Amino acid sequence: MNQPSSKPVSRLRESVSVEPIILDCDHILTHAGGDPELLIRLCSVFLNELPMRTECMGVAIKDRNKIASERALQQLRNCLIIFGSCEVFATMEMLQAAVRGGRLRQVKREWNRFESQVRILIPQVQQLMLEMSTPKSAVQ
Repeated sequence: MNQPSSKPVSRLRESVSVEPIILDCDHILTHAGGDPELLIRLCSVFLNELPMRTECMGVAIKDRNKIASERALQQLRNCLIIFGSCEVFATMEMLQAAVRGGRLRQVKREWNRFESQVRILIPQVQQLMLEMSTPKSAVQ
């Protein structure tokens, strides 16, 4: 006979699938006015600001503070705008909708997805900085 499993199923433990994050270097450089030095500075600001912005958002989520979550989310958007990652912005939109709707489980799920995406994005931004700062050698 089939007996029901006695193990509870937790939806919070579902794995968060993360789409590949691919930076469009041409797009980013265009937003920096075609200036590699400006792009390097913007990347540096991003890498310096991101930990503080994510911490603020994490605290707001933990405290279930809707107003602080909305503010922190906007600051994160401003921090990420130059990179134009559709995947990250889609996650941020879902996170914002969940925050506004007071759906705590979805907020936690989307926040986990966002953190995973940022962990993928950071090394790509660091690589972009390296590529922009490395002088191009003349073709002989």
